Amino acid sequence: MKKILIFLLGIVMLANAKVIYDNDNVYIEKLDNGATLIVKERDDTKAVALQVWFGVGSVYEKDNERGISHFLEHMLFNGTKYTKPGEIEAEIEKKGGSINAATSFDFTYYHIEIAAPFWKESLRYLYYMTTAPSLTEEMIEKEKPIVLEELNRALDNPKRLLWYKYNELAYKVSNYKYPVIGFRETIEKFNEKLVKDYFYSHYVPSNMYIVVDGNIDKDEVVKFVKETFGTVKGKYYKPPPIPLEPEQTDIRKAVLRKPQVTRAYVAIGWQAPPISSKETFPANVLEEILFGGRTSIMYQELREKGLVQAIYGGYSGYKGTSQFIVYYITDVDKKDLVKEKVFKIFKKYKENGVPEELVENAKQRLINSEVFSREEVTHDAESLGYAATVVENIDYDLKYIENIEAVTKEDVDNYLKKYIKLNAYTEVQLLPEEEKKQ
Repeated sequence: MKKILIFLLGIVMLANAKVIYDNDNVYIEKLDNGATLIVKERDDTKAVALQVWFGVGSVYEKDNERGISHFLEHMLFNGTKYTKPGEIEAEIEKKGGSINAATSFDFTYYHIEIAAPFWKESLRYLYYMTTAPSLTEEMIEKEKPIVLEELNRALDNPKRLLWYKYNELAYKVSNYKYPVIGFRETIEKFNEKLVKDYFYSHYVPSNMYIVVDGNIDKDEVVKFVKETFGTVKGKYYKPPPIPLEPEQTDIRKAVLRKPQVTRAYVAIGWQAPPISSKETFPANVLEEILFGGRTSIMYQELREKGLVQAIYGGYSGYKGTSQFIVYYITDVDKKDLVKEKVFKIFKKYKENGVPEELVENAKQRLINSEVFSREEVTHDAESLGYAATVVENIDYDLKYIENIEAVTKEDVDNYLKKYIKLNAYTEVQLLPEEEKKQ
């Protein structure tokens, strides 16, 4: 669950500046063509994380484009103007590095983790992939069966179907109701023109964030990026605002039954503020209080007492309307009892407030976890890239710890009262098939 907050100062407010930030080993510059470069120098590691982020994902797709952002994630590995299919992956793996990509509702990014001496040639490969992919009709037709097989596996996965149904119920206005992977009927119709039009409309400098984090020299990185990514041309594009959902005032519920399921899988969730809201920090603290490990309330009250096999949850943040979710796995005959217990817990803390000690302990755990995770260059780079691309404000990452520290008991209590409505929520149950009557 991503922790997000937007601030008054940052990338959005400084969009016309060239050097956006230069402090604490972090350097951010907006290149002449509109691309944003983020560099973090570190001497405590021998590794480098290289990432290229785009503000593009399934939430921005039109009806005939459902799944195209994810499809392009595949296509960018299928050769470029300068390399053959498979060549880049082979070269990175030869040097002991790893390369991959991810597509979500709000973003897409491509990344390489590798030893510091190889940063320049590796970043050049990301430059080739993200600015000069082949995107030929031949490669599109070759990739379709691979993506369609991935879709088939998703549709055969009952737990994946649970979340597809949850989003379908929870969202009535925005495109979060559609799966990132898309639909068979749209994927089968992808062609060279559609794919190229989408790529050259969205994967452009004004919507691009290059992140380099690790044992590098900032000046060398800036020079190299300007000579490569800085030369790319493209029309201006910025992701449009995502419409917020109307306030949910009803209970939306669905029951799915699948023969391969032997237990009950239940997801219950409430509308939550977008990632740009200041209320997301109290949501993160509440998440830690309720679900953060063996000392959390839900674990102690449900897992320790044998009512569930597992329970997870918390704030799931998006650019648009987000969700605060409870997800548990239990025996079928206990599913309603567990729900009753969950709602009693929420009711108790809504009415009486959360004890100050729980809030302070949760904040400290969050801060400690963040400190440890930032030791890895991959997480460090992801936090910077996510803040710039999705939150559209780098201060989310740079000031994360101090803003967790600023959360008060009153903030958490107010969040519970405002957003956890016991008579307005979305629920999906995944259950075994009913036994046939003899």
